[in-house]
Amino acid sequence: MRYHPSVLILGYSEAAMFLKQPEAADVSAIISIYGHREYPIEPEFQCKRLTVQFDDAEVECEKDPLRASQLRIRRRDAAEIGLIQSPPTISHAREIIGFAKQIESLGGTLICQCLGGISRSSAAALLCLAVWKGMGAESDCVQEVLRIRPAAQPHRGLVCFGDEILSRSGRLVAAIDVIRP
Repeated sequence: MRYHPSVLILGYSEAAMFLKQPEAADVSAIISIYGHREYPIEPEFQCKRLTVQFDDAEVECEKDPLRASQLRIRRRDAAEIGLIQSPPTISHAREIIGFAKQIESLGGTLICQCLGGISRSSAAALLCLAVWKGMGAESDCVQEVLRIRPAAQPHRGLVCFGDEILSRSGRLVAAIDVIRP
């Protein structure tokens, strides 16, 4: 059995409140994901940190030209009213996967945090678990994310990038399709 940090998936307010509790002493690492109109959490103690900026926005899929066109129209309309949203990129997934490898033997608790604790943070937690549990454990990783955060809806674009980087041949994406078709 491989050991790794336990994982918490929290929204911004939940994470900020949790970090003020005595249980926060066990936090060894934080992945904080925030968008253009959001803020990362700021712990008052030292721990390993990865802070990544991207919005909870869809990633354009070249395999579905109709959906890609609809997404471009939504982005254009949003930009006209001053709302700019940056979706995750493959570089963001690489950063999260690299961080997961770096903290694997730390023990303690990893907090994965985004604004709501539903999409981006659960995808980051899923990528970390996929790194730690290895090939063939994709469904187990998704079940673990759902056990930690029953309302989780991992960000499909970020998971797609992670699936590619980890050479999972679509198995990680297929595992989330059970909860997010």
